[in-house]
Amino acid sequence: MDGQNGGYRPRTAGERSGTAGNGDNGVRDWQRNTWFGPAPVNTNPFDEPEDAPELKASRSENVNEHIGDFWNAPGQTSQNTSPFQQQNTGTGARDRAPEKRKEGRPRIIRTAVILLLLITAVILVLRFAVYSVKEIRVIGNSIISAEEIIRVSGIHRGDSIIMLDEKAVENRIQSDYRLRFGYMARELPSTVIISVREREPCCWLTYCGILYVMDKNRMVLYESENPNNRPAELVEIKGLEVRSNTLVGQYVTLGNETQQSIFTELFLEMKVLSCTDKIAEADISNTSSILLTTRDGFTVSMGDRKNIHAKLRSLMVVQDELKNRGYTGGTINVSNPETPIFTP
Repeated sequence: MDGQNGGYRPRTAGERSGTAGNGDNGVRDWQRNTWFGPAPVNTNPFDEPEDAPELKASRSENVNEHIGDFWNAPGQTSQNTSPFQQQNTGTGARDRAPEKRKEGRPRIIRTAVILLLLITAVILVLRFAVYSVKEIRVIGNSIISAEEIIRVSGIHRGDSIIMLDEKAVENRIQSDYRLRFGYMARELPSTVIISVREREPCCWLTYCGILYVMDKNRMVLYESENPNNRPAELVEIKGLEVRSNTLVGQYVTLGNETQQSIFTELFLEMKVLSCTDKIAEADISNTSSILLTTRDGFTVSMGDRKNIHAKLRSLMVVQDELKNRGYTGGTINVSNPETPIFTP
């Protein structure tokens, strides 16, 4: 009954072959014999459909049991039975390739570490055993000891001779007011040469009761409050108009530019002619009449600042001649160096 089945009524075969006119919505020929009901049970899965019963004759009834000529044919093994298995074999080979590459990476890393350790060892040997400073020589010094100059330079035995910074060494030496840097040379594998020039004291003066020793550039090299510390081998300079900078390591500033120029030229020429040790005093209070006193007791009138070099040469020649003649004092006028005048 319709009420008992909930209004459901399965269609029959005659209804499935109906047309649109009889309410079957126009079922076509290829749609006929299509099963719309529940799935059949207890049927053989290898039975062919009703549309192709001839295929059943060629189907093996023992397909599930692997019985028959097909399964017993030679060359069929479990290792090579299908292209799928061959494909799996190829995939396995490709899977093993990354494993080989992974195994090669630790070997490369170990090789790199070993090379790095070897390079480090070579550098350390060169640094501390071969190219290290073992000897330091100082040239150009006469007053300051070599040990003191080496200390100022900052170079130590055992330092890497290759890594020495010449500019840094120069700056440290120049910072000492007593020294002037010349050059630094390396004699591989282990010797360093430092060339310096010392600031040579050439004169002294007394200012405000304090004795100051200076070089030819008017730098104060040292000072003393004891008047008995006068350096007898240096020239006493008189008449300077000192303005400022009388501290050790500073250049004395003069208030008279002409005096400043005369001072620089006079002591430069004395050094060139190697006659500084023959002059006891130099008075430049009057820039138009420069007076010198020799250690042999001669007073020298040089006139103005012109031709200082020629005047000093004339003085040396005349003084030697006077000493040969037995004179021990007098006045020598070299204002005209070509015609010097001696007055006993």
